Amino acid sequence: MLGNLLGAAGDISTGLLGNMGLSMIDGGFAQVIQDRTLPIIQFILYIMQWAVVNLIEAALLMTALFAPIAVALSLLPLAGRPIFAWLSGFLGILAVQMGYNILVGLMAFVIVNIDNVSEVISSMGFLMFSAVFSPYLAYEIGRGGGVALYQGISNRAIFAVQAMSSLLAQVTQVAVRMLV
Repeated sequence: MLGNLLGAAGDISTGLLGNMGLSMIDGGFAQVIQDRTLPIIQFILYIMQWAVVNLIEAALLMTALFAPIAVALSLLPLAGRPIFAWLSGFLGILAVQMGYNILVGLMAFVIVNIDNVSEVISSMGFLMFSAVFSPYLAYEIGRGGGVALYQGISNRAIFAVQAMSSLLAQVTQVAVRMLV
């Protein structure tokens, strides 16, 4: 009964749309969007993806070039060690790059293994994911890992300095008692 009603409603709407010529406008509009707009959108997304990949590579290169400065500043008697901040930043950028590569590879694997998906939808979905969503997710995960790593290194360094100063104080007390 319900199937008959739905079938009748579909026949009526098809007849009305066919009579009004709306299906032709819809088809023509879709054709214009597909022919004119989609290549522009794809071009913009390719540019964004290219920019993200090259930006990560440039950040790794620039961070690596600052390693000697961080080592030199770590030799100075400062409260913290700049080499730890440099190391956590470098590892954070590496985590961003690795996370981005894993996300894009996983998405490509999923798209290849999906059945019955049109080429336009899968290519646009992949481009949107690799140009917009993957960089953001990889950045957030890498940033969180870099901050956690820096905090862990800082806490261990503070603990080591406190332990060494405590040990030095005890050795000094023993030496003073022996001399007196």
